Amino acid sequence: MNKSKPTRANHTDKELLHEGTRFALSLTRNKADAEDIAQSAWMKLSRKYGQVEGKNILFRTIKNTFIDQVRRNRVVSFSSLENAPEPSRSETPGYGLDLDLTLSMLSQAERTAIQLNVLEGYTAIEIGKKMGMPRGTVLSHMSRARNKLREAFGQELGYRKAQTA
Repeated sequence: MNKSKPTRANHTDKELLHEGTRFALSLTRNKADAEDIAQSAWMKLSRKYGQVEGKNILFRTIKNTFIDQVRRNRVVSFSSLENAPEPSRSETPGYGLDLDLTLSMLSQAERTAIQLNVLEGYTAIEIGKKMGMPRGTVLSHMSRARNKLREAFGQELGYRKAQTA
């Protein structure tokens, strides 16, 4: 009994590439772009594995290639701020808020905990080890700090605390 390895579910390379191009066309809605993406995906797989094994991996590679292309083609335009007029204090919410002054409202432990968490990315456990206190205490300091900052920023930006009945 001669057991040969089934290849590509009995698809030839030409049929597989044709199916891949049709799939790419469903994504791009442009024949030339679809052909480019299908060919690019085919070449990626050929370089990596020496051959294209099947429709699933080809379609996944086409989809990923399409997504990468869309991301690369996103255009972000920036306008120069050199000639832009300065916003007035009344137009800029929070302009009068002094961050250093606002942070000085916090206790030393609250300020340290929130700075280590927000600015430096430490977890509550790591902050607790640095500050020599339990995780729960650190979480309490961070919660109180956030509440105080939220209240200060809210007042400056014109937000009011929700009234409870």
